[in-house]
Amino acid sequence: MQALPPALFIVMLELTVGSFISLYFLDLRGDSSRGFVKFQGILYLVFGVLTLLAMNNFATPEIVRGDGLDEAWLGWQGPLVLVFTLLMIPWNVLLFTDKQQELKKTAIAKGQRLPVTPRARVRFAVGAVTSLVGLAALFAVGMAYRTLASAHLGGAFVVLAFLAGGIALGGVMTAMLLGHWYLNTPTASGKPLEFVTALLLGAVLVELACTLLMGASTARPNPYAQTVTPGTTIQVQNGKYVVVTPTPLPTTTATQGQPGQRGQPALQDVRQTPIGTDVMHWMLILMGLLAPAVLGGVALYLARGRSFQSATGMLYLAVAFIFIGEALGRYLLLSPVFS
Repeated sequence: MQALPPALFIVMLELTVGSFISLYFLDLRGDSSRGFVKFQGILYLVFGVLTLLAMNNFATPEIVRGDGLDEAWLGWQGPLVLVFTLLMIPWNVLLFTDKQQELKKTAIAKGQRLPVTPRARVRFAVGAVTSLVGLAALFAVGMAYRTLASAHLGGAFVVLAFLAGGIALGGVMTAMLLGHWYLNTPTASGKPLEFVTALLLGAVLVELACTLLMGASTARPNPYAQTVTPGTTIQVQNGKYVVVTPTPLPTTTATQGQPGQRGQPALQDVRQTPIGTDVMHWMLILMGLLAPAVLGGVALYLARGRSFQSATGMLYLAVAFIFIGEALGRYLLLSPVFS
């Protein structure tokens, strides 16, 4: 289970980057509730802080450095994630101090087009830089881990899966929360929800294609590894390694009769193998990609029909499926090295 901690960091990074990018697009469109954008801006800043904590505890270069990783790209991970999180602070400050909402009410009352304030232009520029830095962070992490499945095009599908997974996970989170916001403003335009739903749907389809083309992950052999007999214990005594291998005892098999009687077969210890990675791979495709693609399509259809409550229910399910799919996909990629 050692692959789960770094996989958690990757999923958190995908969630934070994709969420901010989808929110930034909504801010650029200008047709979403300003209260929703403000709330999401603070929430995604919290996501960024949690991503930093996950990286520092589970996925620093010193922790994940191992066979098969591209350590040159791994060195860019920390600075890019830190800069991305820090850039969300001035973006939120510019958002909260902008008087565009008051100008919007005045423009609507006069039948005029909404003016773009100088502070809004600066916010758009800061948001664009923040989005690019976030994508660069995902790209660098994908390049660092691409060698774990580099059979096709040198691991290009791994990088694309990371980028598409971030847009899918962040987009479905924004869409689901936006659907809840319509419960308070049922007369609002449904175009923002349609846009974000279409965005996540396209990202899921791209990630599905990348997953099918990626191939199985592999672990490079460690030249210093030694094969040990099952049951071997390794201890450190007086600064020396002591390796103890138990001698296997001969096994006997009884022939007939009832269990527990002399000369009669003993009860057998029935064991079952754990679920295989091939089954988990199909769970990833069916539950983590195909299911949210269908749910996203249904949600888009319902949003266009202004059935916002039903669309939100579909998006609720899609959040769960995409999150499970991202966690499972990253675990399957990392498990040959870190398990």
